Amino acid sequence: MLNRRQVLQGVGASALLGRLRDTCSATASAPEVIVIGAGGAGLTAAKELMQSGINVLVLEARNRIGGRAFTDTSLGTPWDRGCSWLHSANVNPWMSYARQNGFDLTADQLVPQIYDGAKRLGGAEKGGLFALGGRMGRELAEAGRRGLDLPAVDAFTEVTRGDPWYPMAEDELTHWEGTEPDNYSVLDSQQFVDEGGNYLIPRGYGTLLEHYAKDVPVRLGSPVSSIRWSTRGVTAETRNGSLTSRIVIIALPSPVIASGAVSFVPNLPADVLRAHHDLPLGLMNKVALKFRRNVFPMERMERVAMKRSDHRGMHYLPRLWDSNLCVGMSAGRLAFELEAAGEAAAIDHAIAELTTMFGSEVRRHFDRGAATAWASDPYACGSYSHCLPGRYGARAVLTRPVWECIVFAGEHTEQSAYGTLHGAHLSGIRAAAQARRLLGRTP
Repeated sequence: MLNRRQVLQGVGASALLGRLRDTCSATASAPEVIVIGAGGAGLTAAKELMQSGINVLVLEARNRIGGRAFTDTSLGTPWDRGCSWLHSANVNPWMSYARQNGFDLTADQLVPQIYDGAKRLGGAEKGGLFALGGRMGRELAEAGRRGLDLPAVDAFTEVTRGDPWYPMAEDELTHWEGTEPDNYSVLDSQQFVDEGGNYLIPRGYGTLLEHYAKDVPVRLGSPVSSIRWSTRGVTAETRNGSLTSRIVIIALPSPVIASGAVSFVPNLPADVLRAHHDLPLGLMNKVALKFRRNVFPMERMERVAMKRSDHRGMHYLPRLWDSNLCVGMSAGRLAFELEAAGEAAAIDHAIAELTTMFGSEVRRHFDRGAATAWASDPYACGSYSHCLPGRYGARAVLTRPVWECIVFAGEHTEQSAYGTLHGAHLSGIRAAAQARRLLGRTP
């Protein structure tokens, strides 16, 4: 497979709601910093500021924390509805946090297994896919070195695009970016720092973030409709009234700002608004399927995909943590199509493909399932960011404070780790440092 980010390698927060609400009600004075959004970036920014003795409050529209990091336990085995992998282990700060706090980590060393219908292909039979993936990785890297801010697909030679394995190799890239390679900048994508392996968390990435944020004051069910700002400070309007502070850290996904769901008075600078439009979110959705017994030929978790050339294949993790749960992933256009068709259609699509590979026992012993729908979630509007071709540099625009009172955070602002929870975390650290400087509270 591709030697860049390997997407195929690569308890919900409800139990904490009451305690979080109690923490919020205990906030005695007006916050110096308001953080909008209780995802990985916002929670990190708040925690960093708290450690500096700064009074901070997080406003979250949902009735849970975590944003796109959310572990679901409703099917008996924890599975992450959003981010799942700790990528770039050598530079990922969640690695040390997880180990220091008793979270088991599992290195993702699963070799992709490819099925041609019901036939499991051997190493030599799928060797062409791995060889093509390596060549595509080199061609992307060369385009990045040349500074080509073009659609990633333009980095590939005609020979590469004509390879019989190209549709499956392209699907790998689509899962990574959440959109097909004709939609994102190759120059932007090549700035991602991929150092070290990929790891999974049996208890869930969402559970890890929940543990990290257990003491952060969050006001849930508080969507922000508008922000009035000046050099004197900011006022955030919510359904429960207004709040004022000196600084606001906006840790919302880029399309939420681009759509105008939060209005600004006065308007944001044109380059800042344009940057949000230039960093849309792609889509990767998941389908979790619970079976009454093991319907797969393997006893332990594997990575599985079916050979096809129509870009309608999903990638699967059967026997998740050696259980009877299988998680399937769709990305890009297929993910949008299945989400639009509804949860039942997404589940049926996965069942049909698994039945082709593993036989009628799949459908016969299917118990129940669930499917994510991140594109239609108004507080997410997708899965993770990509940069439009020709718009490289948009991420850097959002790392600069606006008028000494607005700071942006989120994975879409982190050039070297965009699209990941550790990217969100790093952006939260940067945003907190900027807020401290604006408050005159730097050491």
